[in-house]
Amino acid sequence: MRLTIFDGFRGFFLLFMMIAHTTGEFRSILGRWNHHALGFVEDAQGFVFISGFVVALVYTKRMDRKGVRSMVGGVFGRMKTIYTYQAAMILGFAAVALALAYWGFEPRVLRQYVAEPITFTLASLGLVTGSMHLGILALYLWMMLLTPLALLAFAKGHAKWVFVLSAVAWVFAQTGIPDDAQRPVEGLLRDIGTPINIGIYFNVFAWQTIYFLALYLGFLFARDKLDTSFFRTVWGRRAFWAGVGGMVVFALFDRAVNLGWLDIELRRLIWDRLDRGNLDAIFLANFLLDLYVISFLVAVGPESANRGIRAVGRGLTWLMTRRPLVFLGQHSLQVFTAHVVLVYLIMWGMEGRSAGPIVSNLAVLASILPLFAVAWWHARVTSARKARADMSVRHGAAPVAAR
Repeated sequence: MRLTIFDGFRGFFLLFMMIAHTTGEFRSILGRWNHHALGFVEDAQGFVFISGFVVALVYTKRMDRKGVRSMVGGVFGRMKTIYTYQAAMILGFAAVALALAYWGFEPRVLRQYVAEPITFTLASLGLVTGSMHLGILALYLWMMLLTPLALLAFAKGHAKWVFVLSAVAWVFAQTGIPDDAQRPVEGLLRDIGTPINIGIYFNVFAWQTIYFLALYLGFLFARDKLDTSFFRTVWGRRAFWAGVGGMVVFALFDRAVNLGWLDIELRRLIWDRLDRGNLDAIFLANFLLDLYVISFLVAVGPESANRGIRAVGRGLTWLMTRRPLVFLGQHSLQVFTAHVVLVYLIMWGMEGRSAGPIVSNLAVLASILPLFAVAWWHARVTSARKARADMSVRHGAAPVAAR
């Protein structure tokens, strides 16, 4: 059911998500010079896309083998698992924040749990707000809620209507209406004495475009209908080079804004207009270009007649199938959860402190190691559970999974 390269990509995104989130505390070389510096596509977009693709792959196969009801049950079962991790983090952070406050410690990253412990915690559990870095699982849960309907629409040949609704939702997000709708709610909460922010940073109306595109491609892949022959045509190759050119333009634009190549007032104007949370046109266009180029390199690059493309395609495939990345990707939920907890600990530990270049670089590299430890632990737990289930079957008892 799993494809190695997709787990590898997901592991890569998790790894650099950790590096990116520690960069605010540790100014490391790896944190500064990576793919984030080459445009407006970051790990969150890739993580959402791969997750949507794999969800479609798993549950389309399940729908075809066991029926619609089994598919729906499987999707909601997965949602329950994800929500369990999200809720555990929220309740854990709330408890730790209040305990630390009792002892005179108030980490800034946990201050919302202390300021409004009941309202903020309940709103977080309701997936309408959240503390730092908890938005992506909330986004994922909202999108999975619609996944059974989308898969059924694809199966019945109504994909175009899913894309029409997706495009309308993205345009709706760009109008600013969803953001404006939050302000009266926040004002009402202030008026009753419980001021909290509403929103999970990621605008669901905008970011769903990435997820549902991936869901459709994963659906086609699951049914062996994903046609990549276009990549091998003249126009497919021209589109690849056009995509590469577009990526270069976005990378230069990114560097011009971030490295001060432009006038300071112009840079401020640009940053005021850019909106990653709403996945505005620049972020979406850059993502689609990257998606096409990388898909081309993976699908046909390794056998290309062009030596340069062949080398890059083989190198990318080799990298994304390395066991460490694949291993992280296979345990993505547990690794993501561990990364959030670790980032919170780092942010608390570094409050009011700074680290030199050597310590910063070593700290960033060290922060990666616990992710592998968590993946190893989860693999051991999963293996032990399966072994117990097999033992039950061999001894004539009902397997654990069937209860």
